Amino acid sequence: MKSGIKFQNGLKTYGPVAAGAALCFLLPQLSLAILAGYIAAPAVSFMKERLRIPLPVAAIVAELLILVSAAFALLFALQQIIIALPAIRAALSSMHFEHPVASEWLIYAETALTAAGDRLIDSSAGMVQTAFSRVFSFILFLLAFYFSLYESARDRYWFLAALPAEARKKAKGMFREGGSLFGTFLFVEIRLILLTFGILSIGLAALGFGSPVGRAFLIALADSLPFLGVGIFLIPMAAYYLLSGSPLLGTALIILYVFVMLTRQIAESRMWAATFQLRPSQTFFITAASILLFGLAGIILSPILLFVAARIKKMPAFSG
Repeated sequence: MKSGIKFQNGLKTYGPVAAGAALCFLLPQLSLAILAGYIAAPAVSFMKERLRIPLPVAAIVAELLILVSAAFALLFALQQIIIALPAIRAALSSMHFEHPVASEWLIYAETALTAAGDRLIDSSAGMVQTAFSRVFSFILFLLAFYFSLYESARDRYWFLAALPAEARKKAKGMFREGGSLFGTFLFVEIRLILLTFGILSIGLAALGFGSPVGRAFLIALADSLPFLGVGIFLIPMAAYYLLSGSPLLGTALIILYVFVMLTRQIAESRMWAATFQLRPSQTFFITAASILLFGLAGIILSPILLFVAARIKKMPAFSG
């Protein structure tokens, strides 16, 4: 009897939360707008309280700044990729190996690169055509994003008002915990991107590469994405220069790669340690164990495991 009552109470509490989560998957544009407004609400509040900008205007300004920044970063990254592809293709075409396996690999790499460049151009044009064909959905997203910014600046949990009181209380707790973890992760990642970008800009400029800022931006952006890293660019570049008769430059790129990876790992461990009140060595071993246990997925799971470790450390049984 008691188990049946507990099940009913749990269903009343978590049932609406699960239904709301399912609704988010059915309406991804509106869900994304609400989530983006929830995350960006502090910017609107800052404009309203510190800059004395009226709330409706502050929401519009924040939306425009976010959209323009995202569009600029995307277009700049695409521009750097399009600029880099012909240079890489020309470099591969100029390489010649006597070994048959190496020659076949080189032909395959050149063909794959050409196909990748063509797909990138075609997909870019297709993205523009798709965007224009879905203008109505995009306009709905912009309007939903504006109202989400406006309402989130007044009450960050306004979208939970439709839930029953008990379910709303549970959902608020989930959003507080999840929002805190995501905000911490985002703040750490932004600082790591800036650190990687700065080191690469200086390193590539010192080695005499053209457009060092653009290349550093592209590599730092790839480093911020799951399962990628600076090695996806620097290692092939180093291999090319080592095989094409420039061992000094290839070795310098390998040294730059090792320096960036070590600096980034040390900085990341210290940032997470300062955030969760853990020791840098603890954050490093937890992150390393996560990657060894779960593979590439451990990169994404690391912040969650660090959060759990910080919570366990605060428990009375471990605080002695």
